[in-house]
Amino acid sequence: MKKFIYPKLALFGLFVIAVLFMQANSLYAQEEREDDPRTWKYFRISARTTDDSIFYNLQEELVIEPKLESYAVTVNVMDPNPQNQSVIIGDETSPDALRYSFSQLTKATQDGLINWTGTNKVNLNPRRLNYGSVFLDAIKKIKIKELIAPPQKTREIVNTTAYINPYLQAFGGDPLGIPIKRGFGFSFYMGTPYTGPLETDKIGGNFHLLGASVGVSTRIKEFVAKRSQGATLGETESTFGNYNNLFTPKLGLEVSYVVPFGNFFQVGYYTVLDSGDYDAPVKVPVKGDTTFMKNHIVSNESFFNWEFRYPFRTFGSTRAKVYVASYMGEYHAGFLGREMRLAGSVFDVRINATFGNRRNFQLLLETMISDIGEGFSLTAFAFGPSVRLTKGPSGNFGVVTVMINARFKIGDFYEER
Repeated sequence: MKKFIYPKLALFGLFVIAVLFMQANSLYAQEEREDDPRTWKYFRISARTTDDSIFYNLQEELVIEPKLESYAVTVNVMDPNPQNQSVIIGDETSPDALRYSFSQLTKATQDGLINWTGTNKVNLNPRRLNYGSVFLDAIKKIKIKELIAPPQKTREIVNTTAYINPYLQAFGGDPLGIPIKRGFGFSFYMGTPYTGPLETDKIGGNFHLLGASVGVSTRIKEFVAKRSQGATLGETESTFGNYNNLFTPKLGLEVSYVVPFGNFFQVGYYTVLDSGDYDAPVKVPVKGDTTFMKNHIVSNESFFNWEFRYPFRTFGSTRAKVYVASYMGEYHAGFLGREMRLAGSVFDVRINATFGNRRNFQLLLETMISDIGEGFSLTAFAFGPSVRLTKGPSGNFGVVTVMINARFKIGDFYEER
């Protein structure tokens, strides 16, 4: 009999080891891993209904009205007791946030939230940081498929609806485009698509119909730093922001057309209708010279304008493009991105380089943080620094103006489902 005991004991021992190994693997599978968002138990998602149907279904199941196009959702399922698991809409630290039990969601929506792996998902469970975290954490969250992606909305690739834009910016940027019925609507702007704060006095509006637009522009003199007529002695002698500006006439006419078969090429024409009373800008002398710093002064000229652009998405942006353009006698190249998401932040970025002989080369750098409010207001407004860099009176490349710019999201005028 003894000769059978040892093999049986050996088999029993192997069985026990196998069971323990499987349990260990099971426990390990339940552990949270920083590199696997599907294992996170306490997280926040900067959600949009256009990202996936679960973010619309979630609002249906929680009876949230009116529906939010953009919002923050926080999920906490760390407690094994389902009664203590929660889902929160808005800022978790705010008493006004909407709080629900996680069990109020259907199994499909629960699984969709837990298994979401986009870069807009942030782990809120405390973890150990190291000296490289400040440099590497954001980089680790970058995913190639979200770095560059095709447009998400039809209006971004159709010439007749290309003007539609829910963002009103205080200085520069694309015009606010409000549709009455898709290809028919209006747009309004303060500055040009390529200017920053205190750079130009131009404002105006356009009427749009099937890719074509016609509009008028005028000026608000206070939108540039100073003109000689209203400047004090100290302001006349100041060099900050008093050069490399674009001055426009009292009344101008502007027409444009986005060529059919896509939203990639726009042509236009600008002409002066009324130059108005001449009010020269402050003259800033070049150091050690008898000449003055450049300004672009439009008085009685006409210009052929064009923009070649490529709309796309980057970091989940709602509106982004790269472009090269010619506008009012100057050449531009740059990038614009709205509501980009990375490492738990929602932000806008604008970069524009101005070339030509009418003004000195200039680089505009602008970023605005958006996730300030709650619910819809999470992306309803954004604020941030806008910096203009160019050659100064001393001959060195430096800062012309530093200001806070702002943009407001008026609404989602044309939502495709």
